[in-house]
Order: sequence, then C-alpha cells, then structure tokens
Amino acid sequence: MTNITNTKISNKFIPRTHSHTKSRIKHIVNKIKHTNKNTNNTKTIIPNTITNNKFQTTDFKVYKQKYFNTLLETKSQEHITNTNTNTNTNQYNNQSNNQYIIVIPSYNRPELIQKKTLALLNKHNIDSTLINIFVSDKEQYDLYKDKIPSSLYNNLIIGVKGLKNQRNYINNYYPEGYHIVQMDDDIDKIVQLVSKRKSSRKSSRKSSRKSSRKTSRKTSRNSSRKSSIYKSLISIEDLDTFIKKAFNKCKTNGIFLWGVYPLANAYFMTDTTTTDLRFIVGPMFGIINRHRPDLQLTLDEKENSERTLQHWVIDKKVLRFNNIGIETNYYKNKGGMQNDGKDRKAEALKSVIYLHNKYPSITKIHLGKKSGVPEIKLLSF
Repeated sequence: MTNITNTKISNKFIPRTHSHTKSRIKHIVNKIKHTNKNTNNTKTIIPNTITNNKFQTTDFKVYKQKYFNTLLETKSQEHITNTNTNTNTNQYNNQSNNQYIIVIPSYNRPELIQKKTLALLNKHNIDSTLINIFVSDKEQYDLYKDKIPSSLYNNLIIGVKGLKNQRNYINNYYPEGYHIVQMDDDIDKIVQLVSKRKSSRKSSRKSSRKSSRKTSRKTSRNSSRKSSIYKSLISIEDLDTFIKKAFNKCKTNGIFLWGVYPLANAYFMTDTTTTDLRFIVGPMFGIINRHRPDLQLTLDEKENSERTLQHWVIDKKVLRFNNIGIETNYYKNKGGMQNDGKDRKAEALKSVIYLHNKYPSITKIHLGKKSGVPEIKLLSF
C-alpha cells in the first residue's frame, strides 16, 4: 500500500508529525462534510473516533488512507458535477428554476394516450421534453415505441406493472425535491371556471305611488337588487403557468401535494383554493417528491384517496384548486387497470374498508353512489 505521507494533495505534502496529522484529518473531515451538503453524493460515514476528536494512534494510518482517498474521490466528483456531465444533477438543478416534469403511467393504451392526454398537452403547448411515459415491461415498451411518435414525449421508461407499484416506482425513480405532475393517459380536457356576476334592479311601483317624493327617492335608492352568478367552463387558458403557480403555492405554504376539482361541473366548482382535507383526484395531481416509507402506496383501487390521506397526516395541508377541473371517463376506457380482470367494485369496497380502519377519525364509508362504486369520504374539520 502506498504511504499516505507521500500522497500529494493541492500541491502540499502531508505533514509527518502526529499533531499535524490530527489537525489535517480534522480539516479534511470538515471538508468532506461540507462537500456532502452541497452535492448529491452518498453521505460519507465518518467514524466517531474522528468526529468526537478521540484519536487513537493505532488507527491513524487507516484513517489517513481512507479519508484522503475519499477526499480525492469527492473532489473528482465535484469536478464532474461542475463540468455539467452529471445528467441527474443537472436535471435537479434545473428543477429549482421553476421547472417541472409530467409523468404518465400507461398500460396497453398506445392509441388512447395519443388521442387523449398527449394530444391535450400538445394543444396547450407543453414542451414534449417535459413528458415521460412509464410502461410496465419490455413488451409494452416495444408496443408504445412502435405506435407513438417520439416527437410527442421525451422518454419512454420501463417501470413495473400495477398502478400502485408504478406510482411508487416513479416516486423512487426521481430525486427528492423534484416537481412531478402525474397525469392519467385518458384525459379529454382541463377546464377552468369562469364566474360572472350580473345584477338586476327592481323598483316597487306600488311603494313609490303611495309615498312622498322624499320617500320615493329613498325607496328608489334602496330598491331591491338581485344578484346572480353565471358560471361556465372554458378550456384552461395557460396550463404551463397554472402548473408553475401550483408548485410555487406549495413551496410558499409548506405543502407537497396539489390537485384539481375531480369533475368538470360548473355548478359545483367554486373560485376558491383550499388547503384543508379535500380529495386530490388521481388523473391529475402534482407532488414535490419525497422518499418516505409512509408515502408508499399500498392500494390499487382508491390509491388517490390513500395518497391524499398520507400527505394530510404528514403535512396537515393539501392544496386544491376548486376552479380547475378535468374531463375524463372514470372506469370506462379500455386498457389500463381494466385489463386486470378484477371486479373493481369489490376491490374498491376492500380499499374503503381498509382506509376507514386506518384513518377512522377523518374518513367515512359511502355506499350510496348511483354507479354502485364504494367511496371513502374525507372529513374536514
């Protein structure tokens, strides 16, 4: 083994004296700690004998060799990062610049995804380099690669089969802090609410005839006013700006999950943005990515409810834009989870029972939908 005292670092030879060696090791350990804070490198484990300043003479040669080598490797990695050859690091740095990615998990729907979600994103001028499609296996990869023009997306990535498994895979695939918009492959339209207030003024003729001129004027001024709010839906005006706004609101308010109204229905939608416990629907949502065991999904059916509850328990806030909605055919399009051959209503019932047992104080089981699909209601206080 090469004698560490003959190793040259930054044009300075390592001192041979015991006291100088102790000082030099402390300096390098601090440097390693500082470097790890500013890079995406795996953290270096530093023995307590060094960090606690308890130096033992018999261990010096081992420590010197190990940490001088580590420093050289760290410096080399710093050089790689600074010369912009580390793709993952660069993507992460770009994300800090108000950037995001769109991820679409899809299964056996190469034609549908083109007709629906990819066409929608193209219509709203979303840069295709932001769009990644996740498929389950090599067979699906070849199918999508053959049928979808590469100009419509950035990467086609092989993940795993099953919705919850794929969502977890996506979560682990990207670094923490990434701004990720997940979208289903069958979204028809993203809409926004437009509310217009109109008022009509009615004077009481009978009252004015019986009253004096003074009273008549007063009655005229205070004549009954009836205001009506006319609500309608239009296609979202600027999807890119909306997504960036959503993530900025999350960062400002310490929120890690945002979503939209689950339907495109002007009657029920409102011009509000809420942070209380409300359902964040699965076809379109955004997360600031975190690698936490308690954010791993365990359900295929009702995975969107599970994700909402997980984030609420951790953060006590989820962000929902009640003036933005989506048009999609829940449970109807071929492919996707429909290909599993399972009774989805029976699976949904198992899921709502599981979620209610896990979160009894903030959920309620609802079995009264016309569709017959069991639901879990979230209780906001």
